[in-house]
Amino acid sequence: MNKKLYTILSLIFTIALVFTFYIFKNPDVVNIDKVKPGNINGINVKGDTTRYEVKFIKKVDGDTIKVKFNGQDLTVRYLNIDTPETVKKNTPVQEYGPEASEYNGKILANAKKVELEFDVKQKLDKYGRALAYVYADGKLVQEELLKEGLAEIKYVYEPDTRYLDILKKAQNQAKSNKKNLWSK
Repeated sequence: MNKKLYTILSLIFTIALVFTFYIFKNPDVVNIDKVKPGNINGINVKGDTTRYEVKFIKKVDGDTIKVKFNGQDLTVRYLNIDTPETVKKNTPVQEYGPEASEYNGKILANAKKVELEFDVKQKLDKYGRALAYVYADGKLVQEELLKEGLAEIKYVYEPDTRYLDILKKAQNQAKSNKKNLWSK
């Protein structure tokens, strides 16, 4: 009887140990590390669907803006999209870059309310820019740029893909209508 009990307990312990090791190696399996908080200008952003109202300062280009967030300047790079370059060092101005930059600036300059929403994991890029979804009067700016064919889906890293289906739909709409980037 003791041998049988010992075998069962050993088996349970081994399974628990393997499961624990697996979870620490793969935290997203059980969502332990799904939401990674980050500190942006003194605000602890969780990466949920909270929107943070900001004051729009200026557009840098088609996918980057400057805002006032918690009383401090913040450069914001749009999540999940890329627009043609207009200000990148050692890179010539690319086709549709000026149009993307102008459209981006127009959307935000005319907005009564500008908000940022952070995704679950990465809050800053390697250049120290905040990575966020940007809203102008409730409309997702990334989606608007994609619909106009002035951006493409790029730099998508799991698990920061909350609105990827919406963005794909907008890009496919622009492709179907042969708008701007997709006109050739």
